[in-house]
Amino acid sequence: GKTTLLRDLIRQVSDGTDTRQGQQVSVVDERSEIAGSYQGIPQNQVGIRTDVLDACPKTEGMMLLVRSMTPQVIAVDEIGSKEDLAALQRIAVMHGYSLKDVEDKLGKSKSLFGRFLLLTFKDRKRSVRIYDGEKHLLQETVL
Repeated sequence: GKTTLLRDLIRQVSDGTDTRQGQQVSVVDERSEIAGSYQGIPQNQVGIRTDVLDACPKTEGMMLLVRSMTPQVIAVDEIGSKEDLAALQRIAVMHGYSLKDVEDKLGKSKSLFGRFLLLTFKDRKRSVRIYDGEKHLLQETVL
């Protein structure tokens, strides 16, 4: 569900909403899981203002996008190495069992993030909690 949520966030940011104008989004889709591209064409809806780098390593792709595409948002899935963290610019998904687990993985790099989304599934209920960079709860939504 995490990649599906990321894909939907990318689409909403790209297309915009009733209250927010769309933004130029660039996706580094290293394993073709986000856009599901086939012969260079995304098969999943990722938004009208979204460019996709398919089958490109995250570290190289993020830097390439910053230099050549001038995106407002860069989206990648599953940051996992120090090199990925060093190249991270705007948005990413990192897996962890808790907010503390993610903080521990980030170490000194946690200041890169202004927001954290914590997705939980307990007793057949799903929720999304949004924290600011100081770990203050900003919003909680039960799905």
